[in-house]
Amino acid sequence: MSESEDDWLALKPREPLPSQCCGSGCKPCISDLYQKELAQWEKARAKKDKSLLSKQKEQRCNSELNPDTFTAFNINSVEQLTQDTYLYRFELPENSSLGLSLGQHVVLRGEVNGLEVQRAYTPISPVNAEGYFDVLIKCYASGLMSQYIKSWKKGETIFWRGPFGGFPYRPNQYGELLMLASGTGLAPMLPILQYVTENEDDETFITLVGCFRTFENIYLKPLLQDLSRYWNVRMFYILSQEHSLKELPWSYQKNTYTGHINENLIKQIIGSCKKKPFVLICGSEAFNKDMTTCLKAVGLKEDSYFAF
Repeated sequence: MSESEDDWLALKPREPLPSQCCGSGCKPCISDLYQKELAQWEKARAKKDKSLLSKQKEQRCNSELNPDTFTAFNINSVEQLTQDTYLYRFELPENSSLGLSLGQHVVLRGEVNGLEVQRAYTPISPVNAEGYFDVLIKCYASGLMSQYIKSWKKGETIFWRGPFGGFPYRPNQYGELLMLASGTGLAPMLPILQYVTENEDDETFITLVGCFRTFENIYLKPLLQDLSRYWNVRMFYILSQEHSLKELPWSYQKNTYTGHINENLIKQIIGSCKKKPFVLICGSEAFNKDMTTCLKAVGLKEDSYFAF
């Protein structure tokens, strides 16, 4: 007995909504996965063999990250860092690591009011971290994904896929790395910082410029302070909503500026670098665009910087 067309249409993959694309240029993108599933469905329908559809994978639960399918990870802890920013730690099987390269991001899947949403985040834990990975996330009052994230509690299961992107790096590839980070744009910089400082043979100098609204909004101060004590690392902070440095701890006053990062300050910092820097940029789309414009204005060519 032949199967009805309605039966097959009910099994047809749904074309993803715009909200389901994280916009980070992932390969494969959710649209690529849809095309792959659609081709599989068309093949199964032509052969009238529904068993072929069983090859489509929706999610996995073995804690092995995969770019094509979502994998389940359990939340180990939730730490609120500022009024709107949280640090989430996810469990991995003992002695296993997530398997990321430097600067790679993963894609989170959430559902809000029946609408599936996907967003990209870069883990901040060292790439060789075993048994866990950490994600720094800022929640927005009107953000769809933020509504989902703010409900997370320890022990819940969250689905991720990846990894994607990354910053190709090898020890001593550059004389100095200049990192320009705004807010949670700090995320891809931290694994690179830790990778360099943990390698005694890597003599790359690093200058991190972190842009935040206020001193209280600087994330992970103890970790940043520890990293700044390495002989080849220095840090500057630019606080857009602070009007005076007098109330800041003494250890921060010398390397902190008020206002916004601009061409003159970038030129000053580049001039103080010990070696010709390669620049890494991460922040909002507007921040990345502004920093690129400033770098071009001070004479850097496109092969001298990289924007996450």
